[in-house]
Amino acid sequence: MRRIATLAAAPLIVGILLGQDLSFSSRKARPVPEWMGKTVIYELWLNAFSKEGTLRGAIPGLQRIANLKATVVYLGPIAKRSGTPHASPYNIADYNAIDPQYGNEQDLHDFISAAHKLGLKVMLDIVYYHSAPDSAMMKIPGFFVKTDNGKIARGFWPQPLPDFRNPEVRKYLINSLVHWVRDFGVDGYRCDVGAGVPLSFWEQARMALDRVNPDVILLSESDRPDDQLEAFDINYNFQYYLTLRSVFRDGKPAIRLRENWEQAKRTMPQGARLLHYSDNHDWRRAVLEFGENGALAASTLNFMLDGIPFLYNGQEVADYTPTHWITRAPIHWSEPGNGTDEKALKETLTKYEKLLQARQTYPALTSGVVIWINNTEPDNVLSFLRRKGPEEILVILNVSNRETHVTIDLPVMDYYVIQNILTEGKTWFQLYSGRVSATLGAYEAIVGERIPPAPLEQ
Repeated sequence: MRRIATLAAAPLIVGILLGQDLSFSSRKARPVPEWMGKTVIYELWLNAFSKEGTLRGAIPGLQRIANLKATVVYLGPIAKRSGTPHASPYNIADYNAIDPQYGNEQDLHDFISAAHKLGLKVMLDIVYYHSAPDSAMMKIPGFFVKTDNGKIARGFWPQPLPDFRNPEVRKYLINSLVHWVRDFGVDGYRCDVGAGVPLSFWEQARMALDRVNPDVILLSESDRPDDQLEAFDINYNFQYYLTLRSVFRDGKPAIRLRENWEQAKRTMPQGARLLHYSDNHDWRRAVLEFGENGALAASTLNFMLDGIPFLYNGQEVADYTPTHWITRAPIHWSEPGNGTDEKALKETLTKYEKLLQARQTYPALTSGVVIWINNTEPDNVLSFLRRKGPEEILVILNVSNRETHVTIDLPVMDYYVIQNILTEGKTWFQLYSGRVSATLGAYEAIVGERIPPAPLEQ
C-alpha cells in the first residue's frame, strides 16, 4: 500500500513541475562529502536479520555486513508503534521511544557503537507523513490536520496527518531528529513517503541537523526533483525499479533501462544521487521476481551504474524469506533453505562480495561518467562504459534468459582485451568484426577494466 500511493503520486508531481516549466536539470544538487560517493546502503529488517528479531540480537551480524563491504546500515522502523491491533511498524505512536519488541535505549546505543567500530554508519527509518491514532502527539492541541467538520483528517493508509502548517509540529519533529543524532550517534534517516511532507520542513530539518552533524545522510523515499537542492542527499528511484522489473521479469526491451536513465538525467538536478535497488521490504524478494540468475544480473546493473546501490538483508545469499511486518521470519544465512543448497548460497555470497569490492576499488564506478554504447541487440543487452580519467570499465550485460550474440559499437582494436573485475582472468574479443563482439549466456555479464596499450620496449 505504501509503495502504491507513492508511485501514484510521482507522475503527478513531475507533471506539475513540467507544467510550470521548472528545469531542475539545469540546477545542481547540494554538495555532499566525498565519502558518500562510495555509499552502499544495506537495509536491516530486524524481524528477519536474526533469530531474536531485536537490536541486541542483530549486533553479531553487523560483522557480516562489514565483511560484505556495505557502508550504511538502514534500520527499518524501531520507534514505538501503535497499540492498535496488527499495527504496522510504520504506525508510530511515539517518535522519541523505542518499541519494546526491538529492545531499549541501551540496546540502540550498543548497536550503533558496534556498527561504528566496524566502520558502518546507521540510518533510522522515520515516518512523518502520518502518525498513529494513539500517537503521543494526540495530547497536544493543534498538532493534526482536521476536516471541515473538525475531526482529525486521515491520510492515504489511512492514519492521522500531522499538521506541518503549525510551527510547533515542525519544532517537535525536528527536535526528535536532532535527539537521535545528538544523543545516540545516529548517522542519518530514511524518510518514509518523503514527498508527503512539505519540502520546506525537510529544509528546516537539514539546517538543524547540520548544526549537530553536517555529515548526516537524508534519504527521501520520493523521486521529487527538488529534494536534493537543499535538503536531501539521495532519492529513491521508483521508475527505475519498475522498469527493471518490466525488463527482467516481463521481457520488455533492455533499452528501456537506458531510456529511464536518460529521462532521470533530464528531470533531476545535476549530480543528484538516485537509489538503485531490486529488493526491499515493500516488494517481493528479487529471487522470486527475477529468478536467482536474473536477480544477480539486476544487482550487477545496480552496482555498475552511477547512483547509490542498495541491498536488502538476505539478498546476498539469495534468501526467499518474505518480509513479515510483525512476526519473526529469520533469514537462512548459512544453512540450506528455500530450496537453495549451501554451496549455491556461498557462491551467491561470493558474487555479491565481488560487486561490493568493485565499488570500493574502482573510482570510475563511484564518481565516473556513464557512457552508453549502442549494440546490435537492444532488446536483450545493455552496454556502457564507466570512465574517470584514464580508468575505464566496460559493462556488457545480457538481461534475457537466453544466450545472445551481440556486437558493441566500440572499435575492437582499442578494446580487444579487458581485465575482468567480477571473475578471474581476462576477456579477449575477436578482431575480425572490427567491433567488440561476444556471446553471452542467459543473464551473463562481462565487466572489465580496459587494458591500455603497453609501451614499446627498445
